Amino acid sequence: MLGAIMYFLIWFPLQIARWLWWNWKIEGLENLPPRGQGMVLAVNHLHWLDILIIGASLPLSHLPSWIAKIEIFANRPLIWWFRQMRVIPIRRGRRDMVALSAGEEALERGEVLIIFPEGHRSTSGGLIEGRGGAVRLAVRSGCPIVPVAIWGTEAGLKGAFLRKPIHVRIGKPFFLKVEGERIPWDRMNELTEEMMSRIAELMPEEYWGFYRNYMLQHNGEAVKIEN
Repeated sequence: MLGAIMYFLIWFPLQIARWLWWNWKIEGLENLPPRGQGMVLAVNHLHWLDILIIGASLPLSHLPSWIAKIEIFANRPLIWWFRQMRVIPIRRGRRDMVALSAGEEALERGEVLIIFPEGHRSTSGGLIEGRGGAVRLAVRSGCPIVPVAIWGTEAGLKGAFLRKPIHVRIGKPFFLKVEGERIPWDRMNELTEEMMSRIAELMPEEYWGFYRNYMLQHNGEAVKIEN
């Protein structure tokens, strides 16, 4: 309950900023599965501002949990706050079974779990190669992945206050099917590419980054998306 109150105290001022000044557009809210259904929201990552924008783009009915790098828990005074915000720490660059188990349990409780599958912010402005944690959680829990694209946040808070466009586009949920309990390495790569391509197809071409060639090969030609 306390965490929900703290979340609202961040969410509501951001709504005011959006309504009164920021040039912030949200599309595809109708694609969110109803609550009670666990879901993985797979989001690209351009700037720390993404966290505020994504959190405030969701309706209060979809209060999220997060998977985030364990390094942010190094600041002891903030650990309590992160716990209230339902942040699950993960050790990047390795298979962190503790974090994966915690994420799986959250999904089984019907929670909305936000994951940045690239693992860290993009310094190029385009998509970088995705990792398979979101795929593994979706397969093990049987929950859908909801692809979410965000762009325009790379200009940071200054850009937001200067009314530079910020876009959040939520795609349709999809399920991943795997035979057996284990995911072969090559199949994991295929599923990760599928997930990242579903994020890419929601974005303008200039943000495709690492997946540009993949998108061109599978779509035949570049798809122009209006800003």
